[in-house]
Amino acid sequence: MQEKIHRHRMDFYYQSLVIYLLFFAAYVLIRGTVGESFKALYNDPIFYILILFIIIFLFLVVLNIIRSPMIILKSDRITFRNRFGEREVLFSDILTVKIGRRRKREEEMTYRIIKLKLKNRRKQLRIRANDFERGGELINEFLKIKQHSQGEKF
Repeated sequence: MQEKIHRHRMDFYYQSLVIYLLFFAAYVLIRGTVGESFKALYNDPIFYILILFIIIFLFLVVLNIIRSPMIILKSDRITFRNRFGEREVLFSDILTVKIGRRRKREEEMTYRIIKLKLKNRRKQLRIRANDFERGGELINEFLKIKQHSQGEKF
């Protein structure tokens, strides 16, 4: 197996931030021109709620850019990497691989959760396939790992 890199998807955060910014700009323009003046916005709680949402999503975008999480699949191991460190899991350390079922057959996006039971870890390691680029390929790779671990015991 070649080294396959799956990076964390950021499009949801970008789209949400742009939508909140556009709504904020439209709200300020409408409220400022229809109301007495722009000074009336300082007493409006919706103005502050929108600013709070914008700040939260801006923080999430910056945080995920800094962290830049990714999954690297190699021929004998899985590497979970972010900017602050990495963790390698050998295929021989994986006891079971469980992949959640699809909720709907016609859905295009994969909302499946991959659960890995490891030898030296009490809790299962959970991976949301939809959080990474090419989630369908990621699920297929874990299906191969599952078949390999069931077919021959390491």
